[in-house]
Amino acid sequence: MSPVSLPTAQLDPRDGAPFSREFDDVYHSASGALAQARHVFLAGNGLPQRWRRRSSFTIVETGFGLGLNFLATWQAWRDDAERPARLHFVSVESTPLAQGDLARALQPFQELAPLAHALGQVYPPPLAGFHRLQFDGGRVALTLLWGEARAVLPQLVARADAFYLDGFSPSRNATAWTPEVMRELARVAAAEATLATWTVAGGVRAALAGCGFEVEKRPGLPPKREMLVGRFTRESPSPVAPPRRVLVVGGGLAGTLAAERLAARDCEVVVLEPRQAPSAAAVGLVRPIVNLRDMLNARISRSAFLYALQHCRALQHDGYHLQWRRCGVLQLAADADEATRFEAIVRNHAYPASLLQYLDAGAAAALAGRPVRGPGWWFPGGAIVAPASLATASHARAGERASRVTQVRVERLERAEGTWRAWNGSGGLLAEAPAVVVANASDAARLVPEARLRLSRVRGQVSYLPPDRARALDIVVSGSGYVAPLPEGGHCIGATYQHDDADEHVRAHDHRANLERAESMLPRFTAGVQPKDLDGWTGFRTTVPDRLPVAGLSVLEGLAFLTGLGSRGLLWGPLGAELVASELCGDPLPLARDEAGAISPRRFLS
Repeated sequence: MSPVSLPTAQLDPRDGAPFSREFDDVYHSASGALAQARHVFLAGNGLPQRWRRRSSFTIVETGFGLGLNFLATWQAWRDDAERPARLHFVSVESTPLAQGDLARALQPFQELAPLAHALGQVYPPPLAGFHRLQFDGGRVALTLLWGEARAVLPQLVARADAFYLDGFSPSRNATAWTPEVMRELARVAAAEATLATWTVAGGVRAALAGCGFEVEKRPGLPPKREMLVGRFTRESPSPVAPPRRVLVVGGGLAGTLAAERLAARDCEVVVLEPRQAPSAAAVGLVRPIVNLRDMLNARISRSAFLYALQHCRALQHDGYHLQWRRCGVLQLAADADEATRFEAIVRNHAYPASLLQYLDAGAAAALAGRPVRGPGWWFPGGAIVAPASLATASHARAGERASRVTQVRVERLERAEGTWRAWNGSGGLLAEAPAVVVANASDAARLVPEARLRLSRVRGQVSYLPPDRARALDIVVSGSGYVAPLPEGGHCIGATYQHDDADEHVRAHDHRANLERAESMLPRFTAGVQPKDLDGWTGFRTTVPDRLPVAGLSVLEGLAFLTGLGSRGLLWGPLGAELVASELCGDPLPLARDEAGAISPRRFLS
């Protein structure tokens, strides 16, 4: 089982330069760190000239370190009037710095201060896996691969235009410079991809030459006399041409998130929605999944959780009205046995405290500010989000690139002559485009039966408690259902989970069930509340037997799905939308190959 957390780098100052205890080497020389980034990596790859007037450009780096190469490249992109529309920077790091250490290490580079600050705001904890970070309105994407290069690079799905071969000396960190690593770089190389590195070690040159790179020495930056540049000379698959126009079937949260991610890539998007305005619960919660074996759903959920928080923060930072708050989520154990398991999971997996902590009953009660049924997990970064406001903000961010057609039901999808066409029940053509994203919840199975999706429709009802001083609770408490503060005061409690129940009405006996759930976690929390006096909301989840979402391209050309989000739409939706858009547009994927495969619609065909 792979580790959940990675060890963070231990820095020592030595001769004015940050020094790694693990590798007994400096991150950069005492002077000229930015000059090296520009001379070796940017100029060595012919940048910025090579990326000019491109729609997208992708760089893969083998050692993130202090992030200086990324920051220098981002700055060069900003300064270039002929820059590519989108810059993807993918970087591997086996021993990432802690957030505070990164900020201190970058503090001397004042010309990069605004960029370094932006990086620090979203810099992920040392959780193994893929982390997609976005800047400048999503036009610059940094995908961090936390883990050993030989382990994470085989999981990378990308087409790289340039490589930065950086990291500690081959004599100090040999595993990052092996022939196996170089073969993985060749696997993701685009035609005529270039590379640059500060080392001219014979083993590195031989490994690169052996997998298709033509290399040569060039003058280095003092004190280095020489550096290495190269060009990929073998054939490479043709790049994916992003669709200029995409249909999105379904205008709920999933469809709106997908439309925004596609619009950010300059696609013209048409959203088709049968309702005038989709409804949603007043609030939902965002927290990752945790389990003893750290299964795929837990690993994917960590990337999804951090991405969802970043996505919400970016919408708010960019001025879009979004109701959300990182209030934290307390998940209470059901009994003593589960509490023992909760504690063991946190201890065995060594989660960063910023992600997950185990609290005994006293600490949990102190955090909630009232009696609770026992111990549990504390997710400090857990958040509450109003789904309707997330959909509205995402639609506003998409702007004129996304149009919305409501009160139209797609009865049939058909592909002919390289175009997908959506038809209504009268045989009328609603819209057409080279690509389509099916995001209409459980109805996706009807619309594309050949995909063999296994989707179920599950009814759920939440109840709204009015504000009351006796019910003060500023965090989310979950376990047997959940209790979450509402943006305007009061609390949302829920939720029921009912198969084979199509009733859309709010029912008093379901309010009673929700009150019992809340009482089981928070004794006396609902004292005096009568089910008949409550307001609520009823909706329908789309679930999958393996409890994973459905996100990504199908085997049918130009067809993607985003559905099956279950009761975790706010967790799975943002990253699922980014994955769909990345696949359709040929961008590096934000998830590892195996993780993307686990949520792909193609899994139902095996």
